[in-house]
Amino acid sequence: MNTADRSVEALDAALRRRFSFEEMPPKPSLIASEGKLKSENGFLDNIELPLLLNTINKRIEKLLDKDHQIGHSYFMSVCNFDDLKSAFQNKIIPLLQEYFYGDYGKIGLVIGKEFFEPIEKDDENIFADFEDYDASSFAERTIYKIKDIEKMSNDIFSKSLLSLMKK
Repeated sequence: MNTADRSVEALDAALRRRFSFEEMPPKPSLIASEGKLKSENGFLDNIELPLLLNTINKRIEKLLDKDHQIGHSYFMSVCNFDDLKSAFQNKIIPLLQEYFYGDYGKIGLVIGKEFFEPIEKDDENIFADFEDYDASSFAERTIYKIKDIEKMSNDIFSKSLLSLMKK
């Protein structure tokens, strides 16, 4: 245990003795009933935002746990595709990168392949020689990067979301 952990440990224990904690899970239904798209029942064109949140959270729960689910607040202020793109680009994807420590394979399992593009494949073996290791399989590995969502057309973004929800 490092110094930072020890300094927070006493505070954590004190809070737990003095307060009760209530779990506040995501409530996707609030997007449809209280969000900015309540007049459309949580739909943005053909994208059902509560279903989108449920789908993402089911995948996160399988890969991590229920404590890492994304909250409904990310979708409450969405009025149009620009708002939804911004939420994905600046909130949801950075959070997934933090949760999965930049493991794009797991992030891809949550949001789907349509949000990724391969970086040009270079089959050159860049690794140093080292006994008992064959680096050739690493040299052939494809590296991905996340697309700039805000630059995606609304049509492509919508198709990517529909694919994410498997519609």
